[in-house]
Amino acid sequence: MARCSTSSLRLVYCQIEMKTQERNTTNNRNSDPYLSIVVASRNDEHGGNTLRRTQVSFSGLLGQLEKYHIESELILVEWNPPSDRPLLKDVLKWPDKLKYCTIRVIVVPPSIHRRYKYSDKTPMHVTVAVNSGIMRSRGQFVLPGVIDLLYSDELMFWIALKKLKSDERYRVNRCDVDRNVLQYDTLKEQLDFCKQNIIQINSHLHDGPRHGLPDLHTNACGDFQLIYRDYWFLLHGYREGDIAAAHVDGLFSYAAYVAGVKEVILNDPMRIYHIDHDDKYTERQKEIKPRFEKLLSLPFIPGPISGRIVSIYRKIVGNKTKTEVYRIPTLSSPDFLRLCRDIVTGKRSYVFNDEKWGLAGETLKEFTVRTADWEKKYEKN
Repeated sequence: MARCSTSSLRLVYCQIEMKTQERNTTNNRNSDPYLSIVVASRNDEHGGNTLRRTQVSFSGLLGQLEKYHIESELILVEWNPPSDRPLLKDVLKWPDKLKYCTIRVIVVPPSIHRRYKYSDKTPMHVTVAVNSGIMRSRGQFVLPGVIDLLYSDELMFWIALKKLKSDERYRVNRCDVDRNVLQYDTLKEQLDFCKQNIIQINSHLHDGPRHGLPDLHTNACGDFQLIYRDYWFLLHGYREGDIAAAHVDGLFSYAAYVAGVKEVILNDPMRIYHIDHDDKYTERQKEIKPRFEKLLSLPFIPGPISGRIVSIYRKIVGNKTKTEVYRIPTLSSPDFLRLCRDIVTGKRSYVFNDEKWGLAGETLKEFTVRTADWEKKYEKN
């Protein structure tokens, strides 16, 4: 299946080159960090033990960025902070001195959150929050993450080698691990525990071709989408279509593919470990099946017979299953697959958002929690 025409690819590369030249003109690229890591959250105990999960993740990450001398910035986007609790930046423990990682906190106020439909049903618009951090990032490469990840030393060492390429998008397997890892205090103890207590490995499923799509690693890819910053800007970030975001990572993967970016899967022992918690997204999802399919699931109809009828029904009328999260409509799996096919066949644009993506143009309050030595050096100059 063709990714896109030669003329389309040429246009994409010209756009990337123009954006890069523009950044070179307005900024001294030597003063940009190599890597920006963007995480969105709020101080509301979502998922349980939120502060501890965040502290373990950030402490381990900052330690590795220092250990492997990665000039970087950690951007924490605090979305719709609760009025009765302090900001995360004020309750998390930050290292006193950092040589290699600057820590920035961007606050998105409740007034902005209330603009979105269904904002009364969920306290975060995760996609817009992450996009807001990406929009304001400075790194040559940008890696969105979540608050409860641990990165293997082998992965961080490899990033430190600075072998990342501007026309490649990097993926890595996510290993879900037992939450008891939070009982340990040192990163070595935590990583050793993770290796021995894996619940599930979210590896490459190779199911794209089964649905008429390229074979991309879209399993749990939202936790590791490492790509050249200018491609985030060309693609306008993750799809901001609905507040209960679903499949935004998979859509971005196929959009990047059509834009000419090669997917590179980093294999073991390069991994990310996701700390298990309550109220997982998969537990919040509810499938709403058409009335006809619901009737076929009645207990007096044998399973093989109902399954066969459903299969024929879907071939005729298509899969009409819808998805809700907290009673908020969101993108269903059938709709996701249809969108992906439209993207790769050129039936629709691979850019979902307009120029205002990531709250572009909004003035957001920002705090610099720590300024790394590498940045202080350029500030003096």
